[in-house]
Amino acid sequence: MQVNFSITHLSLSRRIWIAAALVSLIPAVVLLHYFFGYYVSVAATAILIFLIILGWWIIIEISKSIHKIHNQSKKTLKTIGEDAPSIPDEVQGLEQIINLLSSKVKTGFEDLREFGHKTEQLNREVSKKVLILSTILQANDLYSKDTPAEEVVQFLTYHLKNLLTMRVAFCVLHSHYSDNLRVISALGIDYKKIEQTLAQRQGTIENVKKMVVVDNQNRAPVYRNWAEDLELKNLILFPVVSKGVTIGLVGIGVNTPDFTFQKDDIDVLNLFSQNVTLIWEYERVSSKVEELEMFDDLTGLYNLKMIKTRLNEEIRRGVTYQRPCGFVAVKINNYSKLQKEFGNIDAEKAIKKTAKILKADIRPIDVGGRISSDALAVILIEKNKRESQEFSNILKEDLKKGCSDKIEFDFCVAESPIDGVTSEEILSFVQSSFK
Repeated sequence: MQVNFSITHLSLSRRIWIAAALVSLIPAVVLLHYFFGYYVSVAATAILIFLIILGWWIIIEISKSIHKIHNQSKKTLKTIGEDAPSIPDEVQGLEQIINLLSSKVKTGFEDLREFGHKTEQLNREVSKKVLILSTILQANDLYSKDTPAEEVVQFLTYHLKNLLTMRVAFCVLHSHYSDNLRVISALGIDYKKIEQTLAQRQGTIENVKKMVVVDNQNRAPVYRNWAEDLELKNLILFPVVSKGVTIGLVGIGVNTPDFTFQKDDIDVLNLFSQNVTLIWEYERVSSKVEELEMFDDLTGLYNLKMIKTRLNEEIRRGVTYQRPCGFVAVKINNYSKLQKEFGNIDAEKAIKKTAKILKADIRPIDVGGRISSDALAVILIEKNKRESQEFSNILKEDLKKGCSDKIEFDFCVAESPIDGVTSEEILSFVQSSFK
């Protein structure tokens, strides 16, 4: 018959009492020897008494510490919504509580790690959206500063490729002056390959009204041929639509096997294509408006286009009636310096003041205009070069009196047909004469 001897079923207090009795047994035996006549020194007796007191003090402190830890652990479990195990043995109960707390801490760290991954992913998405918005704002800012539309579109295409980490990004648009498609930008691919692919499908591009996707999940045979011709395995084409008419395409592509474009890629491409549409449409409208404009907004004089038209008319009339046609131009030599030192407003004030004095000096039949950002000119009807020089001297004196000493002027006098028989020749002569 097997007998199991164990005290684990006893409470912690009882086990401590047992341990105290065992610790006290040897000193008690020694004391008994002393009482029955055996010699025990005073020093040994003192030491034994001290050990007994110290042992009991240590046992009591251990008991208090264990009880305190046990109670605090139970409170901690209760705080996090867990019930403490109902075990009479405080040590075993404490072990169970520690296991529960360890499990909770482990679960908490796993949740925290998962939350960290989600936060990191969210931060990447936010950063990406901020970069997209920043790129579009930069593009609009560039265009507002008179950067050519083609350069702005190239800027957008470059950032589109980098933001989506694509191998290829390109943009083709109709020319403002014809219906032919032109490759505006091509990154990661030869633009001639794009031209050849478009040339083969010139008549079908206008039928592309919606996004075209060729990837692992979209295998439309018609557009799969487009991707193959561009030597791409995966391709997105987004139409640039104006007034219901497809005027171009924005495309991205990669050669990764089993690749599928994400919704974010499509959304970004859609956003960029819309921005390209706005810029290209505004450029087209602006060019149409410029064709209709006659006057310079800043000075109120004729613009360069109208000066050329009127000068050609006066040259032809002079040839017909054998009459001279004079031409005087005045340039602000330090116009760029004025812009840098004093700003655009002061520089524009200088050109406006010059235009005001010019208009006051010319006759009603003469024609004044602005031929560049820093130069004005006047067509002197039926005046020869000598008479035109006299007018130039008068204008020089009036400008000296009416304008600041900070403004430096340069003058040029020309006559048709001596210095040119067309407006282009006269203007070329003027430009070559300026310092």
